[in-house]
Amino acid sequence: MACRSMGQELNELSFQLSCGASESLVLSAPTIMKIAKPRLLNHISQKSDAYSIIFNPLTANSGLSPELVQDLDLAELLQASAQLVAARTFDRARKLLSLCNQSASATGTPVQKIVYYFADALQHRIDREMGKMPFTGEDVEVYSTDVEEFIMDLEPAEFAKRPLYAYRQATQFTGIQAILDSTMTAKKVHLIDLSIKSGSQWTTFMQVVADRHDCPLEYLKISSVGRSKKMMEDVGRRLSAFSAETLINVSFCFKTVVSDLKNLKIDSFEVEADEVVAFYSDTILWTMLSWANELGSLMEVIKSLNPCIMVVIEPVANTNLSNFIDSFDESLTYFSAIADCFEVHHKGIPICGGFCIQKFIRSMITYHGEETVPRYGNVKVWRDLFARFHMVETELSYSSLCQASLLFELSNFRGLCTFELDGQWLVISWKGTPITSVSAWKFQ
Repeated sequence: MACRSMGQELNELSFQLSCGASESLVLSAPTIMKIAKPRLLNHISQKSDAYSIIFNPLTANSGLSPELVQDLDLAELLQASAQLVAARTFDRARKLLSLCNQSASATGTPVQKIVYYFADALQHRIDREMGKMPFTGEDVEVYSTDVEEFIMDLEPAEFAKRPLYAYRQATQFTGIQAILDSTMTAKKVHLIDLSIKSGSQWTTFMQVVADRHDCPLEYLKISSVGRSKKMMEDVGRRLSAFSAETLINVSFCFKTVVSDLKNLKIDSFEVEADEVVAFYSDTILWTMLSWANELGSLMEVIKSLNPCIMVVIEPVANTNLSNFIDSFDESLTYFSAIADCFEVHHKGIPICGGFCIQKFIRSMITYHGEETVPRYGNVKVWRDLFARFHMVETELSYSSLCQASLLFELSNFRGLCTFELDGQWLVISWKGTPITSVSAWKFQ
């Protein structure tokens, strides 16, 4: 499928050029990266060396707009640099990376932003391979709580200026709807959030259960897991205030569990016998994929609490392929889509949480091949993992899928964000590139 897609993109580019529409041609960042790759490989097959691209820019006299020419050249230079790094031709790789840095920028086009981050990561990998950067376990401790702290530290007025992307709204709404469906007859509900972030998703939950008359909710407890007690308590205060206004006849309790996921125990949570437990995991389990034993211990703790459902939201990208170039390409495509998506709302400014993305990319590229490097997984990776813990996929409700579709139609992402079901998984793509997923699970 990837090869056909790439071929279609190349054919599209050739067709538009032949029609004289090159000056107005606009391509997404992932598409530019994909087009640059076969062009580079074709060049290497003729010249036998990725470094020779420096003397023969492939976009010369192409008729493309200057901005697109620059982006395509940058994409080719970056990927040529990766080829040289993989071949351990470090001196030549440094020279190409230096050229990348002349045009790459954290505030430029999506391609320029991504080249900026990946060139930095390749430079660190060269230093690592040459023994200038010794490997330590601390070097790859990259957690999504970095993003959490960035978001939660924003003043409410500033946070209001940063609306969730449609795909984030879709994953959150779909996940919350799955929990609502599984707890519709429960009088006492205990929600355990493994990475609560701003906590805004639970205001949606409260608004819905407030109108539940057939089986009114009597008691709601939310347990938040994280490393910053202060930030979680701030979220707790906001949710408590919202609950007081929304859940008039419902007792509300917010608990903080200050802990890394790997250190969670059964007694970390105050679960009462008559509570119906539901787990919500939003973009956090990926940080444990490289630590099988610790992830296994976490899943055993979750299973022992007998949850009625576990909702999992995770990026969709397999960045742990054994071949360095394959892993590089997968990471490049994913983060290019993220940068392209960000451009819709925030053109010309650094990616929100860019310092975190830089750390993620640097870790995945610099330390590729190390057993304990944090990594993303695709649907197959997650599905195989959960099968080991005897978990089964649960169908997502038709109403939540309709709402997700409506969000994409009404937002600025219309025609750009799409979704499809892979089994029971909801996979959301940006201009054809899968970026995130939401699924619901039950233990057998």
